Amino acid sequence: MTSYQVSVYEELVRSHKTGQQTSTRAQILLLAHQGQSNSHIQRSLGISRNTVKVWRRRWEEVYPDLTEAEDLIKSNRLSQSDYRKQLVALLQDLPRPGSPKTFTLAQEQQIVALACDSPHHHGWEMTDWTHQMLAHVAMAKGIVASISSSQIGRILKKYPPPTA
Repeated sequence: MTSYQVSVYEELVRSHKTGQQTSTRAQILLLAHQGQSNSHIQRSLGISRNTVKVWRRRWEEVYPDLTEAEDLIKSNRLSQSDYRKQLVALLQDLPRPGSPKTFTLAQEQQIVALACDSPHHHGWEMTDWTHQMLAHVAMAKGIVASISSSQIGRILKKYPPPTA
């Protein structure tokens, strides 16, 4: 670890604005830089050994890129501010695997607006919507290509009605 990297991570650990996860990850790297074993770091921070291994491995994977970035700073092709952001970003979670969201925020808002409207305005002789009716109308109006009544319920649960 270079002296600049150490100073950035020590500052993060001391800062009251730093989140707990980020601070712990910076502490892992600092203790590793001091030559502490995975077991010692685990006991010192009260975390799993696997967590220590993950963050030490991530550091080892990006270290060549970081030294290259420091060379760019020396040649004035990268600002220290941008490099600092790169060091802090290293401590963030990687994107999680899985499928992307099925419905956009706009589609969800249209479904909520539909639920707030009277069923009479959409050709239904009912006083209240059911999730199944909302799903049918949302598909008929082209808001979504396909949606289940269960998903309608989950969307509406995210946007509770305002209290009077």
